[in-house]
Parts: sequence; structure tokens; C-alpha cells
Amino acid sequence: MRLKGKVAVVTGSSTGNGAAIARAFAKEGADVVVHYRSSDSEAKKVVAAVKKAGRDSIAVRGDIAIRAETEAMFKEIKRKFGRVDVLVNNAGLADGSIWNSPIEKITREMWERVFSVDVFGAFDCSQNALQMMPDGGAIVNVSSTPVLAGDTQGLVYACGKGAVLTMTKMLAKTLAPKRIRVNCMILGSIKTGWLQWFDKAAVDALRSSIPMGRFGEPEDVANLAVFLASAESSYMTGQGIVLDGGEVTH
Repeated sequence: MRLKGKVAVVTGSSTGNGAAIARAFAKEGADVVVHYRSSDSEAKKVVAAVKKAGRDSIAVRGDIAIRAETEAMFKEIKRKFGRVDVLVNNAGLADGSIWNSPIEKITREMWERVFSVDVFGAFDCSQNALQMMPDGGAIVNVSSTPVLAGDTQGLVYACGKGAVLTMTKMLAKTLAPKRIRVNCMILGSIKTGWLQWFDKAAVDALRSSIPMGRFGEPEDVANLAVFLASAESSYMTGQGIVLDGGEVTH
């Protein structure tokens, strides 16, 4: 098992990609902290799945856009496990109205909402986790392919994810002497809740634009997260790894 004996925190892990990552980590031997903001019942299901795999798990609630809640969350994690070996900054703001907003309708409040979760929240979680992360730990961030190729929609979202990619590179350089690795998954079109923002014709058109002919599955994301959290990527840090079925080449 590639994560045997590790303690992993996965933010936003009650559903979607985060839930798949939590379950995959448990199968690889990690105890998993399942973080959620509002989906209490879904978080409990993921905790049950982790425990069914023979690992320990707790669900912790917190709005990572609020620093005090993030700090309280990590205090609870410290009381339970005493350390964090792996942090996956998966939580992000998903709002179709912001994604689809034309430039003339974008507001400062939209920027603040996105950055408070995707950027400030990811940094606050990293800062708190690092206080109890031993040498040799790993941080896995999540970005998105529009940061590389651009898009006609999702301006605010993409700018937030661009900041996450930059944060990845900065933290990687800073933490390399402690052998704490920081990498970033740059995700393409993964089959999660955001597809509900579009009608069937738009979804079909998007699928047909992917060279591999399918959307990614949360399990595809989980497989990459396991690799980046494990010793298999021990000489990799500061990297953005694209997972998109061939949508973007760079």
C-alpha cells in the first residue's frame, strides 16, 4: 500500500473528486480526514467507506473562506491524529452563474467569493497543515486547464486557479529543503456537478472536443492524487500535471 500509515486531509471531500480521492487514499493505507462545508450526510458516507477499508477517519466541517473556521478545523485534526502527512487542497467554489457571467456582468463580489475559497482557503489550509507536517510530506493542489489555454467563459474561476498554480510553484521552492513536495493537478473536463450548468447540446459538444472522446472520472483524478501523495513521486515538486484526455497540449 502506497500510503500506509499516513494521515491525509482532503478538503471538499464529501462528494465528487474529493470523495473519490478520500476513498482511494484509504485503499492505499491512509487514515483520512473528510472535510465538508455543508454536505454532512454525504461526508458521513465517505467516512464510512474509509472505515470499511480498514482505516480511521473523521468528518470535519468548516468554511475555508473563513480563516477562524479553518484554524478550528485543524485544531480538531491535531487532537485526533497529531499530524498531517498529506494535504489535498481540493475544495473550490463551484457557481455556474459566476462561470457563465459575461465580462460586463462580473462584479468585485464574484472575485472575492472565488478567491476567498480557491486561493485564500487553500493557503490557509496549507499554512495550518504545515504546522504539523513532518519532513517528507506532500501537498496536492487543484487547478484547471483554462489557466493554460484560456477559455471564453470562467474568467474569475480561471484567474483563481492560476493563482493556485503559482502558489504551488512558490511553496515547492520554499519547502523543498524539508522534502515537503507541492504539486498541482491541472484538471480538464471531469464528470462532476459542474456539467449541470450546461444543456445537453453543450455537454455533447464539449465531450466531442476531447480527443479521448470521454469526460474524466473522479477516479482518474484520485489515481493521480495517490501518485502525487506517495513516494512514487518523491523527486517531483513544483509541477502542474495535466489530466484532461488530450484537450490541452503545451
